[in-house]
Amino acid sequence: MMIVSIFFIFFILFSVFAENSINEKNKIAHELYEELRCLVCQNQSLLESNAPLALDLKKIVLDKINQGDSKEDIKLFLVDRYGEFILLKPTYSLQNILLWFGPILFLFIGIFITFRFFKRQSKNTEEEIILSKAEENKLKKIIDNNIS
Repeated sequence: MMIVSIFFIFFILFSVFAENSINEKNKIAHELYEELRCLVCQNQSLLESNAPLALDLKKIVLDKINQGDSKEDIKLFLVDRYGEFILLKPTYSLQNILLWFGPILFLFIGIFITFRFFKRQSKNTEEEIILSKAEENKLKKIIDNNIS
């Protein structure tokens, strides 16, 4: 009876640890599916896509997790194989500096151009018009005729 009880306890402990291990692997796979782009679909993660290539990439990710690779190792493997396009969030690197700072740069350029445009417009409206004596006399006559 004692042997059966010990066997039962070890069986329960083994199943609990195995279940935790499977859940951890599924969690890692799920996180990677959210971070990786489907190469066929437009801006969809692997999690959202059911394309054949996405299913193949999911299988590759699961195989790598089962081999004991870390998330970063799996990402590096896929980037080496498919390029950095596979990452939904590009890495911070010198090659991607325009991706990260380009929108801010274009915003400042747009603000600068708009500021210069309105500054020129205000200068054009504030220019003083100089009339000759003959033009001044004609203008006075026209104003006097309209007033009377």
